[in-house]
Formats: sequence, structure tokens, C-alpha cells
Amino acid sequence: MGEGDWVRLSGLVCARLCHDLVGPVGGVVNGVEFLAEDGMGDDALQLLADSAARAARRLSFYRLALGAGGNPDERVAAGDLSAALAGYFTDERAGLDVIAWPSDGNVLRAHGGIVLCLAAISAQALLRGGTVTLAWRTTVEGGSVSVVAEGGAMRLPETLVPSIEGRIDPAALDARTVLPFMVSEMAAAVGGRLAVATDWSGADLRRLTITGDLPVFTARAGVSSLERTGETGP
Repeated sequence: MGEGDWVRLSGLVCARLCHDLVGPVGGVVNGVEFLAEDGMGDDALQLLADSAARAARRLSFYRLALGAGGNPDERVAAGDLSAALAGYFTDERAGLDVIAWPSDGNVLRAHGGIVLCLAAISAQALLRGGTVTLAWRTTVEGGSVSVVAEGGAMRLPETLVPSIEGRIDPAALDARTVLPFMVSEMAAAVGGRLAVATDWSGADLRRLTITGDLPVFTARAGVSSLERTGETGP
């Protein structure tokens, strides 16, 4: 993968983050404008509070989902990941049902980021609402994750499944599929792999299931999809 491809990939990630943040930040701007108008004080303050809280929830989520740690085996509190996930779904049409979550105090940050990203991908597939059911189980050898999105008919880009499974040409990515591609790279980096099961036929679907094995990280445990396809560098 050439330097220009990595620059483009970074740009797509930035576009995705900005897309999620522009709404709540715009609400803050509107609230400030309302404050300048007579008789709009209470409404403006409420808009400012709601928008600022939404922006904070998104930033907290993406910090844990995509932010890199100081070292590959860095750990974070499972409760912090749970709180970030709950905050994210506060602003989504889809509901969240967590049926299994690590009870340990600290978990691998790399694994937590993968789980959060998969939940976000599933939620965004449910534009008309539905439920995301998540099961994340950990063992001394690593862990496994299953995320199921169910609800009304969903429309997804044709490149979604190959993006999640790391089977896509990076040149075909766009702002909708860059997060699925990134999470496939994150899983490969720890020696894991993701798989998708769906009734998708290129049009409507009502159920999307993503599963993954997440081994404990060891140096060079993972091989990214780019390396698997022989694209190891410029």
C-alpha cells in the first residue's frame, strides 16, 4: 500500500469523524446565536447543553474506539468501554442489548476498540431503528465477539461485507466503508479475524451478524489484510 493510499485512508477516517461531530458542534453554534436574541435564553441554554453532551459522548467513544494506546498490550477498564458504548447509543435510533461483557476490571484496549467499532457499524446499518445485540467474552487466551443487528429493512453499500472481512481494494473505500475496513485491520493486527453472516443480496436485509476471534496480542501476531494480499508497502 503506497504512501498516497495511507494519506487517503487517513482523510476518509477524518471525514467520518467530522460527519459524526458536525451535528452536535453545529448545535452549540446555533445555541450561541440564540443567546444573542431576546427571549431565547432558556431554549438556547438547553440546546447548548444537549449539543455539548452529544459531542462529548462521541469524542469519548471514538477516543476509545480508534485512539491508539501507548503500547500494544495496554489495558483499559471494562466499565469505561461500557460507558462509552452506552453513550454512543444514546444518540442512535437503534437500541443496544448487551448479553455478555467482560467482568474483569481491565481488558486489552485493542480488543475494546474492535468491539466498539463493530457496535457502531451495526448501529449505523439500522437507520430505521432496531436492536444491536452484543456478546463479548474474554478468556486468558483472548476472547470472542458477536454483534447482531436486527430490525427494519437496511440498505448497505455493496462493499460493506468485503470491507469488514478485509477483502477490499483500499482504493474502493469511501466514508461509509472506511470504519469497517479499519476494524478489519485492527483485528488482523492482534491476530484475529472477522466474519460476516447475512441474508444480504445487494438490496434489503434484516439481519447482519459480525463475529470475531480476538487472541491475546503477541509481537507480530497479526497480519493485516494488506499484507495478506501482498501489498506490504510502497
